[in-house]
Amino acid sequence: MNRPETDFELQNSSVVQARLAEALRWSARLLVAVAAVLVFWLLGGCGRDSSAGPAADRADAKARSEPLNFIHDWVPEPEHGGYYAAQQRGIWDAEGVKVNVLIGGPNSEIEKRVALDPYGLGIVRGDAVFVAVDRGLPIVAVNSYFQHDPQGVMVRADSPVRSFADLEDRDLAMQIGGTWLQFLQKKYGLKKIRVRPITGNVANFVKDPDWIMQAYPTSEPYYALREGVASRVLQISESGFDPYRVIIANRQLVEKHPELVAKFSRGAYLGWKSYFRDPEPIHAHIRSISPTMDSGGMRFSYVKMRELRLVEGDDARGESMGAVDLRRWEELGRILLDLGVVRTPVPVASVVTDAFTPAALKLDPTLPAPFWTNAPVERGGTP
Repeated sequence: MNRPETDFELQNSSVVQARLAEALRWSARLLVAVAAVLVFWLLGGCGRDSSAGPAADRADAKARSEPLNFIHDWVPEPEHGGYYAAQQRGIWDAEGVKVNVLIGGPNSEIEKRVALDPYGLGIVRGDAVFVAVDRGLPIVAVNSYFQHDPQGVMVRADSPVRSFADLEDRDLAMQIGGTWLQFLQKKYGLKKIRVRPITGNVANFVKDPDWIMQAYPTSEPYYALREGVASRVLQISESGFDPYRVIIANRQLVEKHPELVAKFSRGAYLGWKSYFRDPEPIHAHIRSISPTMDSGGMRFSYVKMRELRLVEGDDARGESMGAVDLRRWEELGRILLDLGVVRTPVPVASVVTDAFTPAALKLDPTLPAPFWTNAPVERGGTP
C-alpha cells in the first residue's frame, strides 16, 4: 500500500480509517509518558551526580526495563512480517527487550511521535530523516528496513509510458508533496505533469487505461491483476533517487540505552529470518488484526519482496539485510539540499548510525531460501 512519507504526504484511504482512533490513543499515552519523565527529571533527576548511589542505579535499571514503542508505517501487512515474527514468536523476549508494536496509518506523524517518546522507534523513508533532523527533531536512523525504498509509479502493461521522462503532460495520482516527484521533475525536465489525489485503491486504475498512480510493487499490482488489469511499476530507486527505508529511534534512547536498541535490532533481524522461513502463521496473525488483508495478496507481497530483494538488497553492490552505506546517505543529503528540501547541509552523523547493523552486532545477515516463489492471482481474489 502507499505510505505517508512525511507529515505532509497524507492519504485518506477508507481501508485504514478504522485504525486512526487506535493511533490517536497511543499518541495520548505517549504524551502522558513524556510528561511523567519530564516531571521526574525536574523534581528528582536534574543535577543528580554519582553520590545518588543506589537510587540512581534503580532508576537506570527501571529505564532499561521499559518497553520500547515501535510504530510501523501502515496497517499490518506482509511488509512488516519480520517485526510481527519477532513479536509473535518471542524473539524480542528472548533478546531481553519488551516491544510494543503500534499500528501506523495516514497522518501518523511517525517522526514527531518518535521524537516525543523516550522509548520510541518507527519506520520512515530515509529522506524524511534528513527533513526531521533539519527541523530539530531528536531522531536518528538506526538500521535499514528495506535496502531500497520500493515506492514506484504504476502504469498499464501496454502503456506508452516506458520511462519517467514519458510522464510529461500526464496525470499522476500520488500523495501531495512527495520529494521523489521534485527529483523527477528536475532530472527529467517535467514541466507539465499534473498531480491528482490518490484514492487508496486501484478502482480508477482499473477503469481508466491512462490512469497512472503511485504504488508499491508488492501490493497494488496484485489488486489490479485481480480485476484483470496487468501493470508495470517504474521503480523510483532506479531514477537516482534511492533512499533506504529505515527504522528511526529517539536520539535519547540511542545515547542513553544503546543496549536496548541493539537488542531490538538483533531481534528484528532474526524476525525477518524467521518470517521468510515460515510466513504462513505470521500471515494468519496479520489478517487477525488487519482484516482487509487477503491470503492471495499477502502471498503476492511475500513473493515480490523476495524477488526484488527488498530486505537483503543486491549482493553485487555489497548490500545485505540491515546494511548501511554512509556514502549513499551522503549522496541523498546532497540531493535534498539541491532540491531545497533541507535548508542547510545536514551532517550524516546526525541522521544515521551504523552501530546497529548485523555486522556491528556480529550477526549473519544471510536470509533463508524463499518459502514461496510464485503467487497465483485469481480473478476476484481469494479470501
